[in-house]
Amino acid sequence: MINDISSVEKKMQSLEEQREKVLSLSRELIRNAGKAIVAMHAKDKPKAMSLLSDMEKIRTSLLKTESGFEYNSLQAHQEYVEAKVLESIMFSRKIPRMKELKADEKAYALGLMDVVGELKRETLNSLLDNDVKAADSYYGFMVDIYDSTLHLRFANAILPEFRRKQDAARIQVENTASELLRAKQK
Repeated sequence: MINDISSVEKKMQSLEEQREKVLSLSRELIRNAGKAIVAMHAKDKPKAMSLLSDMEKIRTSLLKTESGFEYNSLQAHQEYVEAKVLESIMFSRKIPRMKELKADEKAYALGLMDVVGELKRETLNSLLDNDVKAADSYYGFMVDIYDSTLHLRFANAILPEFRRKQDAARIQVENTASELLRAKQK
């Protein structure tokens, strides 16, 4: 019997437990981000703020746990960025910097691309409410995000799914421009 095998087994079991915790916290963070976004769209600020606060606690635990398993938690971090950017735009009318969110480059770039779709929804909701000024503001943020990231071109291995998200953002910006133009012509 090789003596070191029990050592290998203990280490692998420890890594397996760590990975499971990372996956669990990631799922919880993604769920809370989704619920917070829904609450923001519903204009339920107290509920949104409560969910965003819960999100912060979950993310703190994830950051303490994820070392070595960052690949498994990337989606959770990008969802966090998406929710926090939407919150900042809706309630403070600004796009937070990466440093403010304590996000890495990948999560920040991917989260920004995802928030374009949420901003489209807010633009259309504003048009339904006949608030063209708010719709213009949300559309302006969409364009700013898209234009600021237009020059980013990296392989999928470097920035996963970014180009696909960027293409989706372009289509959303174009479609929203058409909706705004139609609303202004009425």
